[in-house]
Amino acid sequence: MQVSADQLTARLSESLKPVYLIYGEEILTKIEAADAVRAAAGKAGYSEREHFIVEAHFDWSLITQSSENLSLFATLRIVEISVNTAKPSADAGAFFANIANNPPPDTLFILNLPKLDRTATDSAWFMACDRAGVTVAAPLVDRDQLPRWVKSRLTLAGFDGSREVIELICERCEGNLLAAKQEIEKLTLLAPAGKLSVEAVFDAVTDVARYDVSELSEAFLRGDLARYSRVLTGLQAEGEQAPRLSWQLAEDVHALGTIFMSRREGVSMTQALRNARVWGKRQKAMELAATQINPRQVAPLLKSCATLDAQSKGQAAGDAWLTLAGLAALAHGALAM
Repeated sequence: MQVSADQLTARLSESLKPVYLIYGEEILTKIEAADAVRAAAGKAGYSEREHFIVEAHFDWSLITQSSENLSLFATLRIVEISVNTAKPSADAGAFFANIANNPPPDTLFILNLPKLDRTATDSAWFMACDRAGVTVAAPLVDRDQLPRWVKSRLTLAGFDGSREVIELICERCEGNLLAAKQEIEKLTLLAPAGKLSVEAVFDAVTDVARYDVSELSEAFLRGDLARYSRVLTGLQAEGEQAPRLSWQLAEDVHALGTIFMSRREGVSMTQALRNARVWGKRQKAMELAATQINPRQVAPLLKSCATLDAQSKGQAAGDAWLTLAGLAALAHGALAM
């Protein structure tokens, strides 16, 4: 049975299943889901717990032997398995399928897995777990979803947050959901319940936002100078290297050039994006840039990217980070034309 993290508590109140498979990239969602299962199991009399961490070459017979020994004492026990490898092995799949199809008595399994691709979620072992138990996906909460998440958490904490308050918390905690939760909990200690002021958030909430290169790329393509500057500053503070940023922005400009060439030949925007090998969420930002940037701006942008590349590798004079900031201004100038 596949349920969302928000639905899990209600399902747990109905009955307990032998297997709970929690997978994805959002650490906080996974932590809270596992905590909810443990709490429900504890109320049902599951008083003992074992935790196995699966690395490469893990010996799965250790868990089987443990389960067989536990059954001698008829003790209700939780067995947690955390898979730290990028992809579950064939042995892992066989083990998961076996415990789903033949659940050991008096044992509840919590399986904590990383993000799974379509091959994994279509596999026999995943479907067996889904039939016998509950599967909970924990995808990353992205920038578009974060305001709703923050608003929900503020409401649960007893706060009435205005749009400005929510936007401020999102800005300071983006990309770091666990820290966002902690900052909201801190607010409950520092601010009275009810309407939450922007001033209270400014005073209490630390800037713990984390960004990745794709977010810099999106801001660059959209010509969002304020966000571009914020993301760039955050990446520099986190120790990101300028050559990687230089490469990404150069890729964006080259893709724009390919799109403009395809469009001149009468190719549709959808096909032009494919020709430029632009996929996923990057498509929207690239399509916006391709409709607003003057094609004549591509040459100056490419020249700036070449300068930036040389500076980032110590092969030209100048500060690569200053050039990075200036590249956004050049993109914005193109958008303003």
